[in-house]
Amino acid sequence: MKLTTAELAFVRSLGLFIRQKCGGCGKLLNQSFRYTISGKAEIYCSAACRDRVFFGDRWEAQKRSTPGKCVYCGASLQGKRPGALYCDAVCRMRANRRAKAQLAREDEKSRTPTQPIQGVADVKMAG
Repeated sequence: MKLTTAELAFVRSLGLFIRQKCGGCGKLLNQSFRYTISGKAEIYCSAACRDRVFFGDRWEAQKRSTPGKCVYCGASLQGKRPGALYCDAVCRMRANRRAKAQLAREDEKSRTPTQPIQGVADVKMAG
């Protein structure tokens, strides 16, 4: 999705020449990578963001991207209920622990000041 004129002016004042943001999460897009859905004009920042928009939620996207295989270890889900994501409780718990650890690492990274990105959000809210 294209930036509004106020957002574009703010980004230009920072010396950046970015014209679009992700259609799913709203992050400013890098010009070198583009993720799209066939037949739609939106551009997304990552395959995961594109899949979340296309399938409606994160779990459905994971299930559809690996049909018949455990999301964590890749083992077969033959004999499990339809729509199962994990082969057993061990894989489910390991995946949950991995996700929590990843969120904790992302929180540590986010301690750096993000004034330019916050400014884009402020312009978006004001406009």
